[in-house]
Amino acid sequence: MQNHHRRRPGTHRTIQPIDATVERLMPDADPGEPAVVICGSIHQDTLARVPEFPAPGESAIVDDSSLSLGGKGANQASAVAHADVRAIMAGTVGEDPAADLVLAELAAHGVDTHSVRTTWDEPTGSAYIAATPDGHHMVFVTRGANTVTEPTDFTDEITGADVLLAQGELRPDATEQLGMIANLHGTRFILNLAPVTVVTPTLIDSADPLIVNATEAWEVLRKLGASEGIRRGDLAGQIDSLLQYCPSVVISLGDEGSVYARAVVDGGDGIVWHQPSLKVPAEDIVDTTGAGDAFAGTIAAELARGGSFERAVALGTAAGSLAVRSFGATSSYADYATLQATVAADDFPARRRLEGTTKTGTTKN
Repeated sequence: MQNHHRRRPGTHRTIQPIDATVERLMPDADPGEPAVVICGSIHQDTLARVPEFPAPGESAIVDDSSLSLGGKGANQASAVAHADVRAIMAGTVGEDPAADLVLAELAAHGVDTHSVRTTWDEPTGSAYIAATPDGHHMVFVTRGANTVTEPTDFTDEITGADVLLAQGELRPDATEQLGMIANLHGTRFILNLAPVTVVTPTLIDSADPLIVNATEAWEVLRKLGASEGIRRGDLAGQIDSLLQYCPSVVISLGDEGSVYARAVVDGGDGIVWHQPSLKVPAEDIVDTTGAGDAFAGTIAAELARGGSFERAVALGTAAGSLAVRSFGATSSYADYATLQATVAADDFPARRRLEGTTKTGTTKN
């Protein structure tokens, strides 16, 4: 990164290309092509392979570790780019060597980083990830510069995009602002509310779709005061309740795939569909880090392209299944041609109506 005169605390500047190589990696803007703005977290990940997680009070010796790009925002931006849709990263990094690494990796994945801001107040966000041989992981995050991201700094980018994709790793008020900015400027807002840091009817209403896992879906319903009378395992009932707030919902289920529906009043069929995932043999599961981000980013890319909700979820499911087969997050993402071939293959599972639902997406009596 080029040297610059020190600025006042709290001020930001737009990142300039790190060098000519990175500049060549950045995609050329085409006014006619679909674009997704991803406003979210950018981290430098420290990945460590451990034989098993230590018990409280114990320590583990690590002989295999590496530094790489991370953060749900950056991961999802990379997934969008891998799905062959223009990905514009909107976020904040520090004035430090970690920023050099993450910006270079974003550019290498084909993400446009021209809009990324820097701050003197905080270091680049960081995450520490321990992964076991069976693919499980533990993550500890220091948000750093992500805490000073201001959505209004990226209004121009959001206005010109087809989709704004957000997560839950920014400040809660920043996440709320993103929904309002998208609605104000007619940009489709996709919200992967992970973690569940803020829930208001206005925010959930703006999400199309709301993407959450099963635990997050239940937490959103509880915070909305809409969980009464719904069993925690009743996914159809949960989706039906969430559709009273937002036009569409996707609940990811890990190796079981996902369930999703679009409200009838918003042009959907109201049916709660189950999209099973590809069955990945246990011995082929290397690291689940970033699989959920591959899922969400690919859905956003396909919807920005104009694809159907059904196809977007199918491609996202393929992306998530393929991402667990190698170590690391963004380094494991498949390209669009591979995703298309995976979904078209004879062994890719077809969606089916979720058992126990009616055509309107409500639970049977």
